[in-house]
Amino acid sequence: MLSVEVCENARLSRDARFDGKFFTAVLTTGIFCRPVCPARPPKPENVKYYESAELAQQSGFRPCKRCFPQLAPNLPLPRKIKQITQAYYENNYSLQSCSQQLDISERQIRRLFMQYYGLPPSEFFHQQRLLLAHKLLISTPLSITNVAFAAGFNSIRRFNEVILQAYQTTPSDIRGNKVTSSDSQVTILLPYKAPFDWPLMLSFFRSRKMSNIEDISTEHYFRTIELDDCRGWIKVTHHKKKNALNLTVKLTDYSYLHQIIARVRRMFDLDADMQIIHQHLMKHPKLASVIENFPGLRLPGCWDIFEFSIRAILGQQISVKGATTLAQRIAEKYGENIAELEQPADINTSKYFPKIDALMAVDYQDIGLTRSRIATLQTWVSFFKENESIFAKGLTIEELEAALTKLKGIGPWTVNYIGMRGLSDPDAFPSADLGIIKALTIDDVKPKNKDILALAETWRPWRAYAAIYLWQSLQLTTENNIKTDIKE
Repeated sequence: MLSVEVCENARLSRDARFDGKFFTAVLTTGIFCRPVCPARPPKPENVKYYESAELAQQSGFRPCKRCFPQLAPNLPLPRKIKQITQAYYENNYSLQSCSQQLDISERQIRRLFMQYYGLPPSEFFHQQRLLLAHKLLISTPLSITNVAFAAGFNSIRRFNEVILQAYQTTPSDIRGNKVTSSDSQVTILLPYKAPFDWPLMLSFFRSRKMSNIEDISTEHYFRTIELDDCRGWIKVTHHKKKNALNLTVKLTDYSYLHQIIARVRRMFDLDADMQIIHQHLMKHPKLASVIENFPGLRLPGCWDIFEFSIRAILGQQISVKGATTLAQRIAEKYGENIAELEQPADINTSKYFPKIDALMAVDYQDIGLTRSRIATLQTWVSFFKENESIFAKGLTIEELEAALTKLKGIGPWTVNYIGMRGLSDPDAFPSADLGIIKALTIDDVKPKNKDILALAETWRPWRAYAAIYLWQSLQLTTENNIKTDIKE
């Protein structure tokens, strides 16, 4: 926790750099605010500082209606906390199932949450559900019924009781005069801490677009999604004024909304603190040059780990364009149609990416794959079905590499690329990648893999960001060469 003096100075100056790092509770009014709140600052003797919105709310304070604490950017979380949170939502809000999936005891989970948040996990997630419900009520036209299920409540009656107990008012009163929409489409604000290069992020995804599943322009990212029996689509754009993305969602079951929000935040790397990462990597001149020219470059993730693992295997030793074409063919042949799904008028996607069962025992004929690549895919799908939990256990990249490279056709590059983008592991590093080798080549002398790994040791725990910066450095070199040619 920041010192009281630092919090006081940040609050009084409304310093945006501290937004999300602490919250100010006002003892005289019973509300809590962000450091950037436009309201008149209360006297120092009337405030108390909290590390999180969940802790402030659990202590009996209500969210401010002017600065909306539930819209503050998220702080970077320890990897283990991220994994627990993700597993909790994916296991229908069951701490016991979460514990079994991650192969850690409930006691360990409680200890971690008490250490990091000052709250037991059950209370922390309860406060998160309340904050999400409050956010949806004040910022979306989603029906109150859908808000209740989206926030993780199993019944409307229980939802009304909990809201009344927490906020001393009803969901309808919180919503006020906002019009409720019968449409099952909703837009949610996903804040981040600047810098963030949205056009560059879109450009990365656009060069890897499966056009039967994704639609990516210079302004938006759109794709079809399927989670268990829930189907729908997401569309992500940048807010015109705020440091935030707009996530528009249409679902058949809004109880999955919390899980979808978490996936999108990870996919677009919204919870990274780029200032900390930059400070660590700026010591290397090539990385420093990229950071100076592209300060908002982040680590692109993925929507689904199984889908991405298939794409990573397809990408072995071929071009990005070639791998994307193969992935699109697999989706076209084995993915289900979306004929019943209503899409925006300007979107023309047609498929969901195939699930694990859909790719079990398929022959991949007419896709354009070699026999060895077909064998690798078949081996991988069978392994994934039996060992899916391995990706949720929080293994280090070294442990994951040791486990997966036992499979024929799966090497260190594939594992690290899956770790880097599929699991958003900030320390994964595909050292044998041709782009990384090219970026580190000096005077036509290619570095050896052991030398690359030795150099990358100085970039821990942000080696994945170093990799994406090295890839971007190739484009920077090309642009500089073009400028030189023009001058000459």
